[in-house]
Amino acid sequence: MRVAIINDTRTTHHFGCMLVMENLCRLLVESGATIEWTWPVSVDWRKHKEKIKAMPDVDAIIINGEGTIHHNFERRFSQALIDFVVFSNEQLKRPCYVLNATLHANNNEAYTALSCARAIYVRDKGSLTELQNQGKLTGSYVPDLTFAANKAHSSDLDKRGDLLVVDSAVKGDNLLLSNFAQTNGLDFRSMVVARPSNARFLRSPRPWVKNVIRWLKTDRDISTQPSSYIADLNRYRGVITGRYHTVTMCLKNRIPFLTLESNTPKIRYLLGDVLGDASRSVSAEDLSTVTSSGVKPYSSIELEAISIFTSEAEFAIANMISNIIADIKGGARGDFRY
Repeated sequence: MRVAIINDTRTTHHFGCMLVMENLCRLLVESGATIEWTWPVSVDWRKHKEKIKAMPDVDAIIINGEGTIHHNFERRFSQALIDFVVFSNEQLKRPCYVLNATLHANNNEAYTALSCARAIYVRDKGSLTELQNQGKLTGSYVPDLTFAANKAHSSDLDKRGDLLVVDSAVKGDNLLLSNFAQTNGLDFRSMVVARPSNARFLRSPRPWVKNVIRWLKTDRDISTQPSSYIADLNRYRGVITGRYHTVTMCLKNRIPFLTLESNTPKIRYLLGDVLGDASRSVSAEDLSTVTSSGVKPYSSIELEAISIFTSEAEFAIANMISNIIADIKGGARGDFRY
């Protein structure tokens, strides 16, 4: 079976996005699929329709939701993923499978378009509720692909006695976290590795220049392998962050954390799914009151909940890929069997 992946996020050099794609590609290949081509996250496919039609033929389209399908009426790349579902159905005439998505605050037209998907997998129960509230739309909840079994995960490394502060996707919170680290004498790092290709000069001159400077000063010697980032996280006794995928990695590797919310309720949804509450999420205002002892070790109840969740997540993710491959093999006929 030949598949194409839309929204290949590896070009961002974001450790979470890299791990999602690493796990997705590996699981597809292990299930017997051949990945004929991918389309990068940073290129609006709607400007290249003829190029896509000329791509090698495939049996199915996989859309990596990657948390981007929210506020579609004001976010063009969210709308682009939604539009591709319709394009695959009407123009390419190929079944389209949406997976690893967070759905939040989209308009009715977005969900009408998503109904063209052969299957929809969301990565949190909050998104599943939003999907089910749309009437006839069906889907399934499967945790984020960073929870897939991967030898990069380990909690066996010796940990230092200090904390690591990791940035946020929200610009204001990013500055807040950076200042917090500096004030408290803590290490600070970004989840995105600077590379000149992270931004395009003609479209975003200032971010491109900043990326190049950071790359030249520090980041050109930093690996973009997710395993290296996970190993680094494991050296600290706790993490403070605003990054969703840093939180998933902390959970997977049993690293205590505190988190700020991201640009959607996705972290709060995740904590509810795993721990049953969002007590490890703090507001920007509360961050100023956090001390070096503010990141508490996991309780025995939390550790048991994490263990159950991660074990079930690994099974659910593998089963999701198997179901998709089986459906493609069967010619995508009848109702999809989740």
